[in-house]
Amino acid sequence: MTSRIETIPGFSSRILHTERDIFVYLPPGYDANPGVAFPVLYMHDGQYMFAEDRFGDSWNVHKTLNRLIGEGNLEEIIVVAVSSLSHVQRLSEYFHDVPSAREAFPSEWSGALFEQFLIDEVKTHIDRTYRTLPDRQHTGMIGSSAGGLLSYHIGFRRPDVFGKIGIMSPFFFYTVWDGAQRTEIQIYESFNTKPPIRVWLDMGGAEGLLTVSQARSVADEMIGNGFKAGHDLAFFLDPEAAHTQQAWADRIQAPLLYMFGKTGTPQSIRLYGRTIIGLWGLKVRLYPNVSYDSGFVMSLLEAEYDVANPDMATVAADGSVTAYQIGTTEVTVRYAGLQSTVALEVVPEIKETVQIDITIEVPLDTPKDDRIYAGFEIPKAEDGLYRGSYVLPRDLKFDVPIINEFGRFEKNYVNRRFSTENDASFHFKIAEWE
Repeated sequence: MTSRIETIPGFSSRILHTERDIFVYLPPGYDANPGVAFPVLYMHDGQYMFAEDRFGDSWNVHKTLNRLIGEGNLEEIIVVAVSSLSHVQRLSEYFHDVPSAREAFPSEWSGALFEQFLIDEVKTHIDRTYRTLPDRQHTGMIGSSAGGLLSYHIGFRRPDVFGKIGIMSPFFFYTVWDGAQRTEIQIYESFNTKPPIRVWLDMGGAEGLLTVSQARSVADEMIGNGFKAGHDLAFFLDPEAAHTQQAWADRIQAPLLYMFGKTGTPQSIRLYGRTIIGLWGLKVRLYPNVSYDSGFVMSLLEAEYDVANPDMATVAADGSVTAYQIGTTEVTVRYAGLQSTVALEVVPEIKETVQIDITIEVPLDTPKDDRIYAGFEIPKAEDGLYRGSYVLPRDLKFDVPIINEFGRFEKNYVNRRFSTENDASFHFKIAEWE
């Protein structure tokens, strides 16, 4: 038995007045068992789920599904990968109308229409065409970045349709710059409800201005509304992961197992987070990551911590560290018979922000009015040179390409990596544009 992928070309929408391709993964047992119906997972940015983008990256969801099904850890599911359109159209369709964001991020917000299109047109067609289990308990959705924001909104607005929601690297906040200073604008709706859904929420540690603390704040909102960490809410910090197709491909097995599979038995635990903390300044949280024998991983939002010298520091169940006196000690986290210990150093102060200076040399044939971005805009200083100084939160990591406003990349698609652990200056040189 083998799986297969069907293409629905040019699927037409009366609601959005668009046409787009839809790709449908049918599991190995679909053809072999004609009397069986299957759960369905809907995925955004569908053109990247099974095929490569122009840089050769793909989520390769079909390969992960086949492996997990073959290992007996995942039930057989149908995956419906709905393509996105142009960059501008994608942002319009993936954003719901949130009043707090209208002024800072003007757009033609059509997320509610896309929601209607997905439910009334796509899902209706899929349920009529394929052998599906159409009820909410067997229907899930996963998206990343703006697609993660879309999944969040649809999941909380329509729990009668979707019972499982995967939110990967969500675009929950938009950063507005005033010179070197930045302001985060919330572009998601806070739902003060507890719908009957299971939620996967993750973030990479090298996603620049999309931060772990942003995702964690939304997770904390969910917990405040009645979600229970580790049960109907799973969270994961992928410490070194960037905002890329490859990063999402590398960890897609975790939300798949959480939503439709067996998570298995915990095998190891490792503690992540800043281990040099101040009596004053930066607030620090620790994240214990647990790995399971199935390949599942998650970060504990609540855990049991012990500090060797509690007069020096304490760690709350949510991982928040409070320092009382200068010195060194050890922190141990315990979970399911496993433990991990790290050294902790307390110093007088760790400032919340750092000064970052970035200089980018570009080829002289770069158009004079080009706007250049390295995770955020770098202003032009003179022909061939862009330079900016920024006040940024401490401990961000960036793993980003340098691009212009029209999506033109550096030749050979080179990612530049830098961090805001301390005050620093970075100098990058672009040899040639693609």
